[in-house]
Amino acid sequence: MTWLSYQNSMAFETVYFPEASVEHTNKVLETVKKYLSVDKTIEHVVVATTEGTVGEIFSKSLSDVRVIVVSHHTGFKQPNFNELDENKRMAIEKTGAKILTTTHAFAGVARGVRNALGTYSPTEIIAYAYRTFGQGTKVCAEIAMMAADAGLVPVDQNVICVAGSGRGADTAWIIKPTNTNKFIDLKMRICLCKPITF
Repeated sequence: MTWLSYQNSMAFETVYFPEASVEHTNKVLETVKKYLSVDKTIEHVVVATTEGTVGEIFSKSLSDVRVIVVSHHTGFKQPNFNELDENKRMAIEKTGAKILTTTHAFAGVARGVRNALGTYSPTEIIAYAYRTFGQGTKVCAEIAMMAADAGLVPVDQNVICVAGSGRGADTAWIIKPTNTNKFIDLKMRICLCKPITF
């Protein structure tokens, strides 16, 4: 990570991947570690995972910060089913990381209304706006608020959020979280990495 300070400003390196891909997970981890070695104020890393692979990789590799692994909510794919693999869940919990399974900040009831009535609500429109930067960016914003609502991250400190475009990780942001009821206060501070084509 290159940091250059001059005249009250700084420059740093953002990693851009040519396309969205599960293949970038290790490079995202490397980028996050590099940033953490420079910025010692970051205490929390929030990681999106579906079946648990990314959550396990990050929770095992980041021992100097608090890792929060955010899964899909139960029933996301089918009723009464959670996609997080039980063996991976145990492996994540063994590292001391917290697992958060809750309603998605940009979906929940709003998605239920869309599915039933075909009508989009403001929260889903906001999600589409975030997706103009890539699916991973939308998820990073979302999991920052979900973790804040659960009391797992503070809203007065920056955190790192990691997500991907379906499977794996290809996106990481420095974010100042907020609670969903104060969404406008969410700050997308620094993009550490993201795909160009998605």
